[in-house]
Amino acid sequence: MSVYLSVAPPDGFTKWGESEWDRWLREHPWESAERICSRGDWAIFLFQIRQSALKAKKFFEPMLDALVNERPLSTQQADDLLQGLELAREEFSTHPAAVMKQHNGNFASSEDLDAMVAAARARIGGEPTLADVWKDVYDRVERVLEAAQEQKRGIYFGNV
Repeated sequence: MSVYLSVAPPDGFTKWGESEWDRWLREHPWESAERICSRGDWAIFLFQIRQSALKAKKFFEPMLDALVNERPLSTQQADDLLQGLELAREEFSTHPAAVMKQHNGNFASSEDLDAMVAAARARIGGEPTLADVWKDVYDRVERVLEAAQEQKRGIYFGNV
């Protein structure tokens, strides 16, 4: 299974009735969702942020339950997540990818982490940082969050 993100309808959409949904969908065709990564990789990504991006962690902690359980984020939460991701990317760029295994605590298999590091190493042609390992995830999530920010809306998890 994979994690998908899309720009959500305006805040409060989870309380809409059928008529509100019908009106919204007539005026705004549903935006396709962006595949972010596998659910397993998503969990490892969030775990690594909590372990290795201490400054960014404060942005993630209040919405960690929603991120882990793939629940919609409000406009403000999406803005906070974008700030947190930018900060995490900066922090990750200062850590070698090998830190993943040191801060793993048996959360993910060593083989999975080795494969992630090897793929990043092959992609960049040298020793990767944590930011290099997670580059694709960052790029995809940031793309959706920037679109949500432009439209002053939150984000929605799911393949719709």
